[in-house]
Amino acid sequence: MAELIKRVGPPKATDLKGDEFTWTIQLSAAPSREWSRIFSEPAESTVLCHPRRLGIMHQAIVFKSDEGHLPTWVQYIDKWIGGANKGMAEQEEAERQRKAKALAEEEDRQRRIREVNEKVKNL
Repeated sequence: MAELIKRVGPPKATDLKGDEFTWTIQLSAAPSREWSRIFSEPAESTVLCHPRRLGIMHQAIVFKSDEGHLPTWVQYIDKWIGGANKGMAEQEEAERQRKAKALAEEEDRQRRIREVNEKVKNL
């Protein structure tokens, strides 16, 4: 199973323009392309808090917000991280099941070949 990605620590302000700060949230690992795709298509968002309004750079999430909206942003980002981790786990499980089914089908095919060869060995 892929490593779960978590938020590491609180957001840190890195820039200020007018009343809007640029915030950086460190992640526990650099997200894969697939994880980032799932993260960017959340089940829940608002006009203000949406993944399209942030960027993922290596191992950090970067976005702009005034200080008053920061708690809401963090709440949504935590939900989106959880959703992306869950989506990745579901994909991994589906892939595991697909591989198990393919293996079982191949084993069945080989068994049937052996059985038919056993039946006709005296012909």
